[in-house]
Amino acid sequence: MKRTSYFLCDAFAQEIPMTVRRVSGPITRPRRGMALEVVLLMLVMFSVIVLAGLSAVTTISRTSNADYRGARASYAAEGGADDVMSQLDAAMQDGIINGEDIAAIQRPEVTGYRMTQSTRTTGAPITRTITSGPFSGLYSLNQPIDIEVTARDTSGNRATTVLSVNAQTIPLFQFGVFYEGDLEVLPGAPMTFVGWVHTNGNLYVSSASATFQSNLTTPDSVFWQRKDRAERLNGVRINNEAGTPVLLDFDSRSHSNPQFKIRSQQRFNNRLMSGAHGVRPLKLPLPVNTPPITLVQPRLGTDNAMVQDVKMAWKADWYITVDASLFTATNDTTEMKDDFCDNIVQERSAGLALPSVAMCRKIFKPRRDAFYEGREDTRVAGVTTAVRPDLIDIHMDSLRIWSDSAPASRAPRILYINVINANAGDTRRDFVAVRLRQGAQLPKSRVSSDTGGLTVATDRPMYILGDYNTTIWRPAALISDAITFLSHPPNPNMDARTTWPSGTRCTGSSAGWCDVNQQVADQNTARPTTVNAALLAGHSATVADWMRAGGAQQYGGGLENFPRFLENWGGVTFRYTGSLVSLFTSQFATGLWGNNSGGNYYSAPTRQWSFDVNFRFPERLPPGTPSVGTVLQTAFRPLY
Repeated sequence: MKRTSYFLCDAFAQEIPMTVRRVSGPITRPRRGMALEVVLLMLVMFSVIVLAGLSAVTTISRTSNADYRGARASYAAEGGADDVMSQLDAAMQDGIINGEDIAAIQRPEVTGYRMTQSTRTTGAPITRTITSGPFSGLYSLNQPIDIEVTARDTSGNRATTVLSVNAQTIPLFQFGVFYEGDLEVLPGAPMTFVGWVHTNGNLYVSSASATFQSNLTTPDSVFWQRKDRAERLNGVRINNEAGTPVLLDFDSRSHSNPQFKIRSQQRFNNRLMSGAHGVRPLKLPLPVNTPPITLVQPRLGTDNAMVQDVKMAWKADWYITVDASLFTATNDTTEMKDDFCDNIVQERSAGLALPSVAMCRKIFKPRRDAFYEGREDTRVAGVTTAVRPDLIDIHMDSLRIWSDSAPASRAPRILYINVINANAGDTRRDFVAVRLRQGAQLPKSRVSSDTGGLTVATDRPMYILGDYNTTIWRPAALISDAITFLSHPPNPNMDARTTWPSGTRCTGSSAGWCDVNQQVADQNTARPTTVNAALLAGHSATVADWMRAGGAQQYGGGLENFPRFLENWGGVTFRYTGSLVSLFTSQFATGLWGNNSGGNYYSAPTRQWSFDVNFRFPERLPPGTPSVGTVLQTAFRPLY
């Protein structure tokens, strides 16, 4: 059956017939709101994705932030360790690291972090060869130290760094040359030098013929140029690793630090090193602001333990005090000599014996106004009095004979002579000096198995007459305000006890040192002389670099005139083997090289100078050898 329905259309008000069929079973109708459910489901899924993304971003952010904070803590710990190392380095400027230095280390401070530090020695000091750094090849007393620093920020982020360093204490006489201030090597005559050359100041080198067979180091600059005037000679050679002498053709003015390092490697295999290579200064173990001249000065009641450990006067096992007024008490030379030992003060350590008065008079003999001192003659117009030193002559042969008869109780290792001025305000008026004579053979050691040796020290000028330490080699050192070598006399056994100025056995001799013949500026002819001993003394310095001062300066004399001379050495050989060390300028022997005294007071010798290779062995160093120090980083590691 058909049913007809009508649908009213808005556009047409007409009837449209529709046919509807009857279907058996239930009628299924479309669900209402299904699209909304789909949309909601999609929104939920999108939200989950967004939340997951946000969570991931947050996690990454937190992880990155943690990494960032951890990295910052690590950098803070490293910076703290560097700060502690700088404190150790400053402490090592005195040459050693001791328990007090470690206890005095301040906790490093880094803004935003709580810092802790622990610095400790790791094992006992040992002597070994330095294998890295600018001083590789030397040996040192090595004290390993670990620096542990922890940095913690306010959020709990923490990092720990361990820095291992090596505090190196280096004996000074290992160096062929060691200077505290600027070192000038400007020889006129050809000179070849064997041995490590180091200066804590600038290094000036210029010569027509100078060859260095070992390393040269300075924490400052190298100048291929004279310091006193505008002169550069093209004859300076430095041996490379193969031992081939190579001309120096650059310096710190012509090459900046990076180029200097490259050129040094190319020319000399880095055997010439400056501050560009990270060379550090090497300092004596003295308190801050204490000058190195302290090493040669007499004992003082105010000296603390650190100063006493450095001063030769405190190291001495034979300490002699002489009042300079003894030289003015009488004009009778014989009487002065007889009274000398009655008026000096002698001290010996550990129960060691002193010579009798009679033996003392054979060993120690004063000599007033001994000879003309050309270098110290600083006369000005209208003043005719020349400087003539008053000498404390030490007859080394008499000392040896006395000591060798009972070395266990008599043999000296360090002899120090302290002179008290009669004229405290005028040290040149009391120009008292020590002279060693007849020293070809030194005393035996206290123990037969020991190499022994002898160091003679004073804060006054020192003269060495004739050969020294040439018969049987022993470790020897000469330490003083200045050192002058007098040539081998014509009669080494001349009697200095006879009345001056006449009657000595060397009168009229044509060559060799003689007090009588050296009374005027005329040069006496020298004889060949040999000395085997380390030297530590003051020097004369060229005050300023001519380029900075704006003109030529008075030349101090340089290394070639550090050992001083007073005779005509022209064509005569002076053989020297040892170590040349200068830590200060001379305070008593202040006459400059080439002074204006009205005449030449010496002619240079043929120099055959060399480093004593015996000093490469610790057991062969002279008694009381001073040491200097530096700190080197050996390892770095973070702790987790």
